[in-house]
Amino acid sequence: MTSIQFGKNSKYDWTELVYSIVRNNSGKVTGKQLEREIGSRYEVRYAITRLTKEGRIKRIRGFGVDKVEFFYQVVASEIERRSISHHANREMNS
Repeated sequence: MTSIQFGKNSKYDWTELVYSIVRNNSGKVTGKQLEREIGSRYEVRYAITRLTKEGRIKRIRGFGVDKVEFFYQVVASEIERRSISHHANREMNS
């Protein structure tokens, strides 16, 4: 994963950044990895909490390298909803 540097961003921007990372690495990303990539523990925790409450991601308990860790995964209905809206937009533009 690459390190991302930002200036002052809104909480919405942080939330969308965390969501895009989880979506690209669905089921394989931990909170620690997100913190390392983004660099701000507070913003990552806020974004994870927000996305979980919105139902866009879910927390899965699994075995890590040395201990039990929590992994984050995009909720299936979120993926379906986005693909349906993408197809609808494409049909409208045709």
